[in-house]
Amino acid sequence: MRTTLELDDVLVASLMSRLPGVSKTEAIQRAVRFYLTHDAVDQLRQLAGTVEIEDLSRNLRATDRTT
Repeated sequence: MRTTLELDDVLVASLMSRLPGVSKTEAIQRAVRFYLTHDAVDQLRQLAGTVEIEDLSRNLRATDRTT
């Protein structure tokens, strides 16, 4: 998908200096992927402790042993 963006020159230069030999397109794609990955992890961390999980493993092991 083609998109025209106006990006801060210093910001792009800083990104490019961290990824030598990579095109601007690839560098921006990597930055977006990095952001999305870390944001997803942060969202999962925020959910920690909010969901009740019942541990059924003991029951399942007992059932497996009897069959």
